[in-house]
Amino acid sequence: MMKSAAVIPGYNVSKTIGEVVRRTLPMVDQVIVVDDGSQDNTAEVARESGALTITLEENTGKANATRVGLRRCEGFDVVVTLDGDLQHCPEEIPALIEGVMDGAQLCIGSRFFNDHSSMPFGSRFSNRVASWIISLLAGQRITDPQSGFRALDGRIVPELELRAERYAIEHVMILEAARKGFTIKEVPISCIYGSEQSNVRVLQDTCRVVYDILRFISR
Repeated sequence: MMKSAAVIPGYNVSKTIGEVVRRTLPMVDQVIVVDDGSQDNTAEVARESGALTITLEENTGKANATRVGLRRCEGFDVVVTLDGDLQHCPEEIPALIEGVMDGAQLCIGSRFFNDHSSMPFGSRFSNRVASWIISLLAGQRITDPQSGFRALDGRIVPELELRAERYAIEHVMILEAARKGFTIKEVPISCIYGSEQSNVRVLQDTCRVVYDILRFISR
């Protein structure tokens, strides 16, 4: 019987993590929340909502929090990653899992297959630039390389080093999967943006992403 897990890295998302966990639980066998040194009660809310919760003592960035969560997923056939701020719709997890069951080893949820007019201009622009670069390097069209809503074949998780910082992990995961010859697929997901302040630092994270991509291709 297929076993699935969801990894949710979170930083100061106590207002939303409870709902994310409760909506994710019916979709997978286990929900793992990695509290990335939050200054609020993210860990407590996640735990009370039913998630296996890992608490990091300090804020280390999304990339490290994701790696920590993935290391706890040994034995699962499919591992899903999503954010804890309600930008991803947990009810769409089955579509990602189906992509893996149909043969993809990395299935990315793309916001660009549906209406994405709610996406801020800055995010839309940076994603288009990243899409061009990542598609070129990966050797196939990737419409939404910045999407953190994705599913992985559990067998490839131990093979991914994912040496990146903060939000660059999404790009490096694609490039590493492509370099290793894994099958990559995209499926449509909703584009959701609320009023909560994002933890993305546009200029700094863009520079960090470029640095990590250059470091990856130089290896």
